[in-house]
Amino acid sequence: MIANPAPNGDATMPAPELDSRAFRNLMGLFPTGVTVVTTRVGEVVHGMTANAVASISLDPLLLLVSVDRRARMHELIHQAGAFAVNILAHDQEALSTHFAGRRKDGPAPAGLRFVYGLDGADDGGAPTIAGCLGAVRCTIEAEYPGGDHTILIGRVTELRPGLSGKSPLVFFAGRYRQLAEPDPTAVRAPDPWRNTGLHIYYPEWEPAPEDLRER
Repeated sequence: MIANPAPNGDATMPAPELDSRAFRNLMGLFPTGVTVVTTRVGEVVHGMTANAVASISLDPLLLLVSVDRRARMHELIHQAGAFAVNILAHDQEALSTHFAGRRKDGPAPAGLRFVYGLDGADDGGAPTIAGCLGAVRCTIEAEYPGGDHTILIGRVTELRPGLSGKSPLVFFAGRYRQLAEPDPTAVRAPDPWRNTGLHIYYPEWEPAPEDLRER
């Protein structure tokens, strides 16, 4: 049997097998930033590289982090009840590799420094990492099962802007990447959070005719 050609003229490709490796490879085509999630239990700071991070609410300020249930950080974050998400800059690839556990037995990367209270005092919360693009400190608001992961919802307690003028570390197709310099002549995309001229229409939300009748 010959498959019908796709709209773009290419032959329809066979569907890949539904296995975890194929799923990871396909989802790896969605480029993401890279973060390190930090927490502290007692006097010990722990970190985990993560790109399954997303903002989910502006009122209240909430974000999510997906954590492997088998990972040591899963229990540590629960013990601490709080964590921080540190957005890595393009020159912090060594931090990502270190906290991904590939070199956990080796020395910490040069320049790794934790920041506690902004006034220099230890406020007892989750530390952030100096030199990042920015960091967000959170407490655990809720959690939900997500297969072999747990989806942690964090309520934002503090925003920490980082160094300006740096570009982010990017992960795509199993490799670290860096953004190219932007084209100054390119048209900027609208800000989806503030663009009042952007309207999204969902026809399935249109009330049925009988709902519009006078009662």
